This record gives sequence, structure tokens and C-alpha cells, in this order.
Amino acid sequence: MERLRGGLKTRDAPGSVRFVTFGCKANQYDTQILREALGRRGLEETGPGADLVVVNTCTVTAEAGRKARQLIRRIGRETPEARVAVTGCLAESEPEILREIPNVEWVLGNGEAKRPVNFLRQIGQEVGPEELGIPAGITEFAGHRRAFLKIQDGCDKRCAFCIIPHVRGRSTSRPAEELAAEVERLVASGHVEIVLCGIHIGHWGLDIGSSFSSLLRRLVQVEGTGPKGAPVEWRLRVSSIEATEVDEDMVSLMAERPDRIAPHLHMPMQSGADPVLKAMNRWYTVAEYLEACHRIRASLDRPAFTADILVGFPGETDADFERTLATAEEAGFTKVHVFPFSPRPGTPAAEMGSRVPPDVSRARRAALSEAASGWEEAFRRELHGARDRVVLEGFVGLSGRYQRVSIDPDLIAGVPPDAIDVTLECAVETATDGREISRLRGRPLELDDPQADRNTLPNQGHPTRAGGETTEISL
Repeated sequence: MERLRGGLKTRDAPGSVRFVTFGCKANQYDTQILREALGRRGLEETGPGADLVVVNTCTVTAEAGRKARQLIRRIGRETPEARVAVTGCLAESEPEILREIPNVEWVLGNGEAKRPVNFLRQIGQEVGPEELGIPAGITEFAGHRRAFLKIQDGCDKRCAFCIIPHVRGRSTSRPAEELAAEVERLVASGHVEIVLCGIHIGHWGLDIGSSFSSLLRRLVQVEGTGPKGAPVEWRLRVSSIEATEVDEDMVSLMAERPDRIAPHLHMPMQSGADPVLKAMNRWYTVAEYLEACHRIRASLDRPAFTADILVGFPGETDADFERTLATAEEAGFTKVHVFPFSPRPGTPAAEMGSRVPPDVSRARRAALSEAASGWEEAFRRELHGARDRVVLEGFVGLSGRYQRVSIDPDLIAGVPPDAIDVTLECAVETATDGREISRLRGRPLELDDPQADRNTLPNQGHPTRAGGETTEISL
């Protein structure tokens, strides 16, 4: 950790802390690590007005960096007495710029300096031997029934547009047994869905002579028990994984254990045109990507495929974009996250010519997003009558197939359970402009079949902590 103007040793120690997180699930996990470390030191988590503000940043797009800088400056204007520690990928890529912002006292990039013990030392906290003996990972994900589990960091690929390998370093894997122990703790804390995340999770194990599918097989064996020691039903969800890294063993396991692994895969496609994929330095062709989609779908019951797509990459033609639209439709995506290209410093794409005009990129983004909305609606209609498990947050929850599902409060007596088995119902509504819009609703199984086993879980209650703001994230 680097300091601009000394450390907390020279000033009163903070009594309160505020966390703001930009970016991916890995960043949210990193924030929770620091949240627990500072919480053990007695710092109260609050909102605006906290003594210490920890801003965990993202730099995957120019817009993400801009928003982080904007927020940090606003903190300085609105609470000039607050002391700001900036961490994450933006702190790694542009530390000098961040040091010049008023109120920024520490700039902390990624790597060893970011470990909780080192973080505490750098901000002037005394660290005793007991701190060193705390198990790796987190114990809860405050305010949620879903928890993120970061299994690795870094990336060994070099996509032409991506700055992340430069700021995260090479892929490093956490030990399988360490991760299994963390799953046990998270389930014991009341979490019923564990989302496996990282920077390139398909490369888990390559640095230690193992594989991602073998990790999955180890984790599904965890027999979770809830806060009161009773067995509970819980599931894993794979976050972002490359289509070419979903091997047969992984698919077989997902087919064998639909109770334990959600039938959803987020597989970044980036482009559906071979010339663009080649320019991006992606390692697959359109045919190879589609083959993976068809192979996986043939083995699973109505899986949900979601994807990232980058539009406006240098040299992308109208024909390339039309091919991307066609490829995305053939892949059968149920949701697409569309990003316009933004040059990131130090990447090959930043130096490429044949830039796509911004208005063309915006038009392509809008067209793809509109098409994706139609695909998602069609998928919801396809799910009508299907049975699925929904992890609830209030009366709205996430199905195994990555769809938001609402539950009529009148159908559930008392406090809603953590998770509930439902029959999905596609409700079609008419918007003010005359368009038909579909939404999923869930009907508890026992209302349809008194003999049905709902496997409901007792509500353990996770009050949401103040100040845990998150921005620019997706489920």
C-alpha cells in the first residue's frame, strides 16, 4: 500500500468505515475480505460520514474508471474530513492520478499488499498473532442469501482489448480444500447459493496440476449444514467461464447433480464474427463456440446461456456485426451484456486503426440489446410450467436458470424462506406503448401438489449492512 500523506498512526484511528465497490464479483469478494478484517478491529460500517472510505475500483472499461474517479472526488467535496483508501484495478493502472485527488491517503493496487493483514498494517493497525491464524476467505456475504467465492485471481490470456492481465497478473489458484472449508462456512452462515468467481475461473488448477472440473467435483461433495446444524439444500453457480473450457467432465457433473449446480453458464463470446475474434486475439472460432453451446444444451435440461459481447471493436464492419447477431441468436442466449469498445492503455487494441465511430457503436449496442430482450422473453415463455428452485431475497429471487422470479406474498405465510421450489409461470403484460412484456412468477409447489417436497429452508435473517454500496455489477 502506498501513502500520500502519512498513515493513521499519525492521526486518530478511525471508528467507522464505508465501502464502495465497482466492477466484478471478484471485486465484491475482495471488499468482503476487507470488511471482515476491519470489522474484527471494531470499525463500525456506516454510510456517508464515515472516518475511512475504502473504494474498490474497476478499470475494465474507460467508463468504469471515470465513475470511480468521479465518486472519489465527490467524497472529498462532501466529506472533506474523510480519509480515502483506493484499491482494486484502477489503483493498479493509474496510481499517480489517484494520488492527486484530495482526501486520497492510500493507493492500494492488487497483489500481496492487498492482503488483509498488510492492509491493516499499512493503515496503522497493530496486527497480533491471532490475526495471522484466521482461516483464509470470508465467513459471510452480508445482507444476501447468495455468496461469492473467489477461487482464483489473474489471467494468462492476452486478449487484445483487455487490461485485466496487466493489473491482475498471472492466474493463481486457491487450494481445493481451503475452498471446500469456505463453502462449509458460508452455508453455515445461511447462504444457499455459492457463486464461483474469479478473473479466469476456467484456468483454476492449471498452476497446481489440477482442473476446474475436479474442483467442482470436490465442492459438490460438501454436505452443508445451516446455522442451527441441520442439513440444508444449497447450490453452486458457475459465474463466467469460457465456452471452450467447459469440458465433458464438467457437463456430465452438471447433468448428474442438477440439485447442486445451477443449470446456467455465463460464457463470454465477445464477437460472433471470425475476423473480429482473430483481431481480438481470442482463441476460438465461431464454429467452435457454437459447437460448445450445442454440446452443453444436448446434455442439460433447458440450461440458460448468458454472455458478454463487445461491439465496435476496431475494424468491425456492418457484416461482422450482422454475423454477431446471427451467432448470438443461434447460441440461444437468454441474456446478453453488451459493451461498446473503449481503448484501454497499454493494450494492443488501443493502437489499432479503423476505429468504429461512437454513434455506430451505440447503434449496434442498442440493436443487440433489443434483440437480446426478445430472446430472454422467448426463454421465459419456454419455462412456463417448469419446476425450479428460487433463492429468495424478499419476495423476488433468482432461479437456477438465471431468471428473476417474483412470488406473491399472499402465497407464503410469514417470513419468506431462503429458497423455495416453485412452478414457473410466464405472465404476459401489455406495456403502455402496446408491447407485450413477459415476467416470471413462481407458485410454490405444495400449492400445486400437497405431496411435493419443497425442501424449504428456514429464514436465518441477514440484516443488510449500511454503506456497502456496489455499482456496475451484474448477477
